[in-house]
Amino acid sequence: MYFRIAVNPVENFRIKDVLSLPYFRHVNRFAKPYLHKSSYVNILLQERNIDGFGMVHLVFFIKQPVLVVVSEESPRSVVQQVVSGQMELLFKGQKPLVLQPGGYDILQLNTDEYALLLQPGICEVLRFDFEESVMKTVSKTATVKQWLDKLKSGKSAFYSHRPVDEKLRSLQGEMQYCRAFTDEEQEWFNDKLDEVFEMVTEQGVLR
Repeated sequence: MYFRIAVNPVENFRIKDVLSLPYFRHVNRFAKPYLHKSSYVNILLQERNIDGFGMVHLVFFIKQPVLVVVSEESPRSVVQQVVSGQMELLFKGQKPLVLQPGGYDILQLNTDEYALLLQPGICEVLRFDFEESVMKTVSKTATVKQWLDKLKSGKSAFYSHRPVDEKLRSLQGEMQYCRAFTDEEQEWFNDKLDEVFEMVTEQGVLR
């Protein structure tokens, strides 16, 4: 995941791996945190990827209104939940979409850029990534086939909003506070990612 700020003159993020005290309470245990700093917004990023499945935790500390442009390394389907705050999601050729707490969203993220319009405050996001490459190797349910077909368009898009049920909430809580550094922990974490994928795809095709 790559970030740039849509401002003139250009300002690049400065990436830090040593955090100051105010950020510690926002850090989960499952991955090493990195802080992307700028005069407009600081972004706390944690991500862990295992065999094409991944979990990402983002916290935006927004100092002034800003447009952050995001690009992904490879095509993927994403289950994303805004935990607190809100953001406006901008995909090319689609209407702006306000994302806020209350359910999760299914997104298709390709390698084209998309943008986040952020207002001052704090916005926290938790998401699960399922890369196109790994989805080609799993059981081809109707949902998986549909997700793969939509990724062929080469464009990022919003597809569905669903309520967060107790099972997903429980999985999120367990995974956020697992260290996932030893072989046993990584195997456990990977099994949980598989559970999330199966649970979400079992709920049916996109609408």
